[in-house]
Amino acid sequence: MKRDEERKKRFRYYTLNFTGQKARMTIVTMTLALAALAIILGIVSVQLIAGEGQKGLAGRILHSLSGQSLGTMLAQEIPMYAALAPAGKTAEVGGYPKGIASMLLYVFTDIDTSNPLTLLGYQIPGMAVADFKLLTPDPQYNTPPTDHDFGELPPNLNPKPREKVEPVKSDKPQVYIYHSHNRESFLSEIGQTDPNRAYDATQNIEQSGKWILGDLKQSGIAGMQTTEDYWQFPFDDAYDHSRKTVEKVLAEQKELKLIFDIHRDSGARNVTTRTVHGEEYAAVYWIVGGGNKDQEKNGALATKLNEQMNSLYPGLSRGVWLRPYNANFDTRYNQDLSPNMVLIEIGGPYNTLAEVERTSKAIAKVVEAYLKAEAK
Repeated sequence: MKRDEERKKRFRYYTLNFTGQKARMTIVTMTLALAALAIILGIVSVQLIAGEGQKGLAGRILHSLSGQSLGTMLAQEIPMYAALAPAGKTAEVGGYPKGIASMLLYVFTDIDTSNPLTLLGYQIPGMAVADFKLLTPDPQYNTPPTDHDFGELPPNLNPKPREKVEPVKSDKPQVYIYHSHNRESFLSEIGQTDPNRAYDATQNIEQSGKWILGDLKQSGIAGMQTTEDYWQFPFDDAYDHSRKTVEKVLAEQKELKLIFDIHRDSGARNVTTRTVHGEEYAAVYWIVGGGNKDQEKNGALATKLNEQMNSLYPGLSRGVWLRPYNANFDTRYNQDLSPNMVLIEIGGPYNTLAEVERTSKAIAKVVEAYLKAEAK
């Protein structure tokens, strides 16, 4: 009898009642959550298979969630992991929101609750430019580069593919130039007055690359330029398309010492124009892409070129600027492909091609001096 009672105590039966309103609500909520998760995973899978750029959901997640960011999430919840985890790289330290909820918000919206600029930058024109960090500590460098603001206009005006433009080619080039935003142009050259329409298929920033390489050739320095028309693709995806070009060139050309992606800034004329040796030039910004393994080397290269420019053309440079990792889009600018890459912004929509030509020839002199110094 006693053994039967012990057996009854050991084995118990539970009956779950799913007829109540609270239970039904729990089941419905769990079902909806699983369905939403399945939909998100489906979208991510499709975009990864289709190879979409960073603007897709999959790309945003992959861009936001690096090994360091996952480590940050784990460290916030597991004390032992935080103590044993290796220190993050310079490019990624401090670049992530604190807290799991904040991290997830950042992954899906690029809004960092600890950095109001990531929210304000979407709503207030000009706020996003404050996301640049100055790498050249000099009081004269007080105006950051300006992002394009198209207003109500479509980013890609007349995106129809243009006729083939012949690039500059040479054997064993040391300098390579390309243009991710190749149709960036200048108002006075194309008969426009609206800076949001300063884009043209032929009269554009590509001319700068030709002038630089032309002067370098006269100095015995071989170079090459590709003039792919990326403008026919969505503006925000230009770096994805130019990346393919750069990868191909890097695989074929082993002598390259300098790689420039040359753009035109969007600032006002008083910002993008400098008077040097009594003549007006289109000002220069040296831009370093953050969040890549070569960030420090890219920054060191840009700083050397900036110093060389200051010695030859005082006041022409607007400084070296870093676009930190936690910006609202992929900030690498393809510079993770090589430690010898720098993005250069020359002038703005209100400058003239004559001013851009002076600056291009100045850059050629700077490059020549840099290469000679490095060869010693």
